[in-house]
Amino acid sequence: MKKTSFNSAAKRLKAYVAENGLRQSSVRLMVLEQACMLSQPFTADRLTKACEEERISVGTVYNALELFVKANIFHAVNRQRGRMATEYEVVAENQIRMQTICQKCGRVSNFHDPAIELIVRARKFSNFNLQHFTLFAYGECKKCKQKKKVQDN
Repeated sequence: MKKTSFNSAAKRLKAYVAENGLRQSSVRLMVLEQACMLSQPFTADRLTKACEEERISVGTVYNALELFVKANIFHAVNRQRGRMATEYEVVAENQIRMQTICQKCGRVSNFHDPAIELIVRARKFSNFNLQHFTLFAYGECKKCKQKKKVQDN
């Protein structure tokens, strides 16, 4: 991930920590930097392995991830990829994410539909200011559907 993404995330983290009376932590920033360098999405296990060289404990990584989600720096999404796993992705400001997720193999594909975006952005929410949104469409991918046809024959 780009250095600018880390800088933006670090700035949001510092603001969140200050607003909530938490202490600033250089270790949290190291975890954040490692997370921003990983390809997205990533699991906590993958981030833990990335933090091993810095000698950051597993507990610290999990606590930092929990804080990053609360601070709206990362999304946490539960996905089935062989087994249920929580994956994390950086939240970009004004980000619109649309993804299809295969419930058989866990394959994730990004797509963009301007009509859906227009509908959501035009929607008026009472007492709510929309900043970004994510749409997940679940089903069966083409490859899994083809495998099923072959097995049925």
